[in-house]
Amino acid sequence: MRFFAAGILWLAAFCAAGFVAGVHFARFLHGHAEVAGLAAGLAVFLLSALLGWLPGLRKKRAPRWGLVQAFWLVAGFMIMQLAGILACTLFFSGAAWLLHRLHVAVPAFGGAVLVTVVAGYLASALWSFWYIGRLGPARLRDGSVTGIAWRPAASWGYFTAFVLAVLIIVAAVVIVHLVPPNVAALQNMPSAKIFGAPGWPTLVLALLAVIIAPPVEEYVFRGGVFAALASRVSPLWAGVITTAVFVAVHAPEKIYYPAGFIDVGLMAAAAAWLRVRFGSIRPGILLHLLYNFGLMFAAGTLG
Repeated sequence: MRFFAAGILWLAAFCAAGFVAGVHFARFLHGHAEVAGLAAGLAVFLLSALLGWLPGLRKKRAPRWGLVQAFWLVAGFMIMQLAGILACTLFFSGAAWLLHRLHVAVPAFGGAVLVTVVAGYLASALWSFWYIGRLGPARLRDGSVTGIAWRPAASWGYFTAFVLAVLIIVAAVVIVHLVPPNVAALQNMPSAKIFGAPGWPTLVLALLAVIIAPPVEEYVFRGGVFAALASRVSPLWAGVITTAVFVAVHAPEKIYYPAGFIDVGLMAAAAAWLRVRFGSIRPGILLHLLYNFGLMFAAGTLG
């Protein structure tokens, strides 16, 4: 009875918040904004309840790790990234509105887009660490295919990762020369505009791409998602599915240059193989880091 009452109260709270948000943003949206707000509130309630975020709806049990958890890990990674971006956007919009109401000039800030991107990525990273971390230290250090494999690897594994990174970067450069991209379309992408901006935004985005993204994404995809899938299917199929999902998640970055899906797929497949071969995701992190750095370096030097 207490569990049911808590569910009703949380459902009412989320739907009310969604309805209020819909009414507030009705002037910016077309159609039935209130209905959209109610639907959004219901969706957030269902996600929060399934993930055990809501007091009164949590069931004490050992965390399961299978196909459902793989789905929620990927979905949560994307949803939390969008939530972080939305929260940061609302913050900047609210600050600008408040300054305008106070008749204070809004200061120019060229890094708002970059801060929003970083906030979204950090939100998704923190959520993923929490979601996977529920498995406990023993599972995190487990090097089997059903473990997260956050453990050291043999030195040969890191050398293999270095060689694979060089080969994949060379393949990417060859692909670009054989299938030249539409430079005008690529320059309209938000990341290209940030890289083109002078000063600290370029450095911050480079640090995000080279230093932060590789360990986070390897921990999520070759760690959590791969382990969850490998608990239900063979390691080969776990690697294939993880690679396909990883490529799909990076589709917005390659949508204007479809040939770029080839080198992303090669990198993801190689990282999955390293994870199985050496019982650790750390060689894959090195591969991912060198791959991102190599592409940025090649783009800067070869144009």
